[in-house]
Amino acid sequence: MNYLQYIGSVWAGHRPDALPRFLVSGVDTGVRQIVGRDIVQFCRARGKLLFLLDNIQNTAAFGRELEGYRVVDMLSGQVSLCADLLEVSSLQNISRLRDFLSGLGFENLRAMKVISYLSFVKETERRLGSCTPLTAEVLEEYSGTMLVQWKLERLVRAGKLSQDSCTYLLGKYAEVSGAAADFEMFLSLLSPFLRGKAPSCDMAVHLPVGSFTADKPLQELMTKLMLAYIRHDPARCAVLILDDGKGGDRSFLIGMLKNLPLTASVHMFSNDAFSFDDAALNVMMNTFSVRIYTRHEDMVSAEKIQDRCGQIDVVRKTTSVTVDKRFRANSAWDMLFGTNYTQTETNNAPVREYRFRKETIHSLEAGTGILDCAGNQIPFSF
Repeated sequence: MNYLQYIGSVWAGHRPDALPRFLVSGVDTGVRQIVGRDIVQFCRARGKLLFLLDNIQNTAAFGRELEGYRVVDMLSGQVSLCADLLEVSSLQNISRLRDFLSGLGFENLRAMKVISYLSFVKETERRLGSCTPLTAEVLEEYSGTMLVQWKLERLVRAGKLSQDSCTYLLGKYAEVSGAAADFEMFLSLLSPFLRGKAPSCDMAVHLPVGSFTADKPLQELMTKLMLAYIRHDPARCAVLILDDGKGGDRSFLIGMLKNLPLTASVHMFSNDAFSFDDAALNVMMNTFSVRIYTRHEDMVSAEKIQDRCGQIDVVRKTTSVTVDKRFRANSAWDMLFGTNYTQTETNNAPVREYRFRKETIHSLEAGTGILDCAGNQIPFSF
């Protein structure tokens, strides 16, 4: 029986067309490769769009293909997860943009000024006869008061706007121009995510968040763009998180897990998932229904796994030997047949011991691990 057959036999609610959410923690690359290959093949066979959320520092570049998927870098500009990011025509779009702006450091009032600015540009373009979606190139045409005034005067000359309305709109623009200028500073940051085409089901979109460990807002932005796309059709998407297990602020990963739709498939491979704090660790334990623990180099993490697997009752036996030293009991026949002593065996009261000691977890052999599924923890060979 392989590990998938075992999981299928004990996982409550298992369906043949679905996989449980996997968390693989430990430094055993062989186990990660086996489980990862099965996950990717499962997703590819069902036509799921795969996101590779890569939080590994100094990671080697992915190849062009991954088990039938065509790997595309999110930063290459070939794929766009949110081409309508600048559209503010609906409450959902406004809420999404406010969320992105807050991650970039815009407070609520300033974010609303940016939204008013985008609405102003959109309406002006409509009056000028352009109904195309807003782009970074269009916003560059409104990057100063003189340029905005020139646009409005064109409408006045065309008879589409009165002089009084032109003066009024210039005043409204002055109220939001400060926030607009700040927003334009981030356009170069946003432009790679606004170009390109929507991803197809044969793509594995690579998000190299681990390359930007010193830029937390950019990591937040990339994960939020991914979440915004997944919410359109969560059942069609799968997320594979790769984590090097190093310390530091990785709150964006936990925030992503909290906000990911329940129908979206998500799996996580980490060198040490137990390097997260206790609150984040509880989120992961509640997110992933199947957890595989391989060898951990950090004894603190091994101790956390020891506690996570719990304790069991162990009954130990004690043996005592009473020797009869009387001369008559130590004849050659008594010594030959062992009748010169009495052996007593006693069952002691049960004591609580850890199911898997931290020393055992620290020294697990390659290709082996602890499979934690449906409340059961068993050693397993992959």
